[in-house]
Amino acid sequence: LDEHGLWFRYHHLFSDLLRSRQACEPLAGLHLRACRWFEGQGLLDEAVEQALRAGHLDVAAGLVQVIVWPIAGHGLGALFVLGSTLPLAWRRTHPLESSAVSAAFWVIPLDGFPVLGFVGVILQFFALGGYGAPRTAVVLVAAWAAATAVVGTLVGPEAPVAAIGAVLVVVAPVLAGQVVRHLRSQNDALAALTLQLADERDRVEEAAVGAERGRIAQELHDVVGHEVTLIAIQAEAAAAALGVDPSRAVDPVESIRSTAHRALREIRDVLGVLAPHGDGVTAAEDIAELSRRANAAGIANTLEVTGTPWPDHSPATLAVNRIVRECLTNAGRHAPGAPVTLRIDWQPGEVVVTTSNRTGGRLPSSPGRGITGMRHRAELLGGAFDAGYHDGCFEVRAALPAPRGEAR
Repeated sequence: LDEHGLWFRYHHLFSDLLRSRQACEPLAGLHLRACRWFEGQGLLDEAVEQALRAGHLDVAAGLVQVIVWPIAGHGLGALFVLGSTLPLAWRRTHPLESSAVSAAFWVIPLDGFPVLGFVGVILQFFALGGYGAPRTAVVLVAAWAAATAVVGTLVGPEAPVAAIGAVLVVVAPVLAGQVVRHLRSQNDALAALTLQLADERDRVEEAAVGAERGRIAQELHDVVGHEVTLIAIQAEAAAAALGVDPSRAVDPVESIRSTAHRALREIRDVLGVLAPHGDGVTAAEDIAELSRRANAAGIANTLEVTGTPWPDHSPATLAVNRIVRECLTNAGRHAPGAPVTLRIDWQPGEVVVTTSNRTGGRLPSSPGRGITGMRHRAELLGGAFDAGYHDGCFEVRAALPAPRGEAR
């Protein structure tokens, strides 16, 4: 065909295109002026501006379609495209309003439907389900959109049964958006829970480190405090003997030497327990030997033991040793010269340790590390502990239950 043949073949299409373009120009100009006004007022942030630019493609595609293949007369097709597509720019920031406005244009009677119209509907109402709140408003807007979809279908060229599909096009994306929103909220909750668990784990680790530090300090206090007290008493005796008869200082000095070596050995035992490959067993000195050494160092005491002692590896046996040691240390430090009465009653179900020494002092305003440590040892094993003044004497009583398998 020649150039004139092409023109006569397609002049009707070009005429319709020119007439439709003239009808669309006022609406397109209104759209551009509205965008410039919103932008000039500062009402469009960067995200909305990007959404508007992305939505221009859908608008342009719809306008080209209504120009080339009109879907309604007198500019109604362009009005439908602009009114139902432009709200997509606000589908995330204002899902309720944009969905309601977009659905309002569906009542315009059409002879067809934009090619990308269903895509826009799915995007719009998926955003309604995913970002709309509260849920009651989402349901109301979805019902409004379904109603307008039914009305638009009934006034259009489709069969009435197509109204079911129109409703599904609205309801299905909303439900899908609700599901995605629920999954997103679950993921956010799981992320928050993960952070909370991490914080809780850090706090537990810090508490465990603090408890371990306290235990190490208590073990060193129990071991070193008693031996250093004995060394101090023997040193005072040696100093007094040197002023009178130097030969009498030999025994106190020898006692100081043996006590220092014993303290070093017990410190090594404690460090062995705290070492990563320690076996957890500490050699506990016999209570009778402990009493004898305290007597030799100048801490007068009497020891009374009843019943059959439990195995040496029992935690309660080690606790009894530490409690007796601490009581002798406190008596030698706070009530020098006052005799100490020690009673240990080994029973089938428990062991009771009772110490008493006369003193003219008063109970301190806050208990020291020694009393706190003895109480902690007793309570840690499920026992009871009590310390205080009674009739001019300072008394300590600790009752420790027998471990399972050792109670007789």
